[in-house]
Amino acid sequence: MAIYGGKLTFKQPSKAQVALTSDLVNVIREHQSKSREHLFHLCMIAYGLRTHNMTRSKAGAGGNAKGEKYKDGFEGWYNENQLGDIYGSFPVNFTNYAMAGRLLEYVRWQVSEKYIAHLPNRVTALYALSQILWTQGDTATDASRKLFENALIQPIKDGSKHNALIHPLVTRKEIDKWRHKHITALAGKSKSVKVDKADPRNIVIATVKVHKDLMKFTKATGEKRVGPKLEDVQVLIKKLQDFITSEDKGKSRFALFSHLDDVAAAYKAAKNPDFGKSIIDEDRSSKRLDKKSLAKKA
Repeated sequence: MAIYGGKLTFKQPSKAQVALTSDLVNVIREHQSKSREHLFHLCMIAYGLRTHNMTRSKAGAGGNAKGEKYKDGFEGWYNENQLGDIYGSFPVNFTNYAMAGRLLEYVRWQVSEKYIAHLPNRVTALYALSQILWTQGDTATDASRKLFENALIQPIKDGSKHNALIHPLVTRKEIDKWRHKHITALAGKSKSVKVDKADPRNIVIATVKVHKDLMKFTKATGEKRVGPKLEDVQVLIKKLQDFITSEDKGKSRFALFSHLDDVAAAYKAAKNPDFGKSIIDEDRSSKRLDKKSLAKKA
């Protein structure tokens, strides 16, 4: 009997069909390769659909970071054709696929085609990687591009067989943990404050720091349950600025240089809800519903 292959019958393969041969290994690898290719096709289609079906929203009407929303009729088309059976709920899970597609395009055309093979096999992991690049919205920054390339290319010493953080089996959880650690570190080493070299106020007399729990959120929802909030930091900075202004009395003796912009960006990145969990929860819910349906039929 030939090695396993051909039409899918859902019958247990015979011993001969799964003999430990190189032919079986080739069959396994071929199916895995096709599965990965099909996933990437779905991601690219979602990316195209999202790109060409967004329109500028009115102020206060919702939308994403660019102030855009889906065109009228798109969600109806999505639901009417039951694409939720493929992509999941709209717009959250669909966006996961779309952002994964955008990531694939970025790696292929702005990094190198050879690194496509390094990318993970799961949508949730691909989406998590996209958040390294576009965590602040629809525009990647020099810092986010560098951070992503570090994750993709830079060797890590963790005792694993993989040379870099990003590889086909990397998980969403590993990526989120790495991203949070590095973005928080970048905020702590921020160099965004531009000080005029000619400014005579160049002697540091104090440093204000905030507790690390500023960047701590629940992973599933992005809720803030412990530690200071960004609003607390913003209020403090304003109070300090007002105090310095009042004490200075227009004599230009004191100045406050703030890293608030970078801290706010890192805060937003850390707060970002784990959309990947929605897929997992949705799958679990579907399984529970299927079990209930079967129980009723029985």
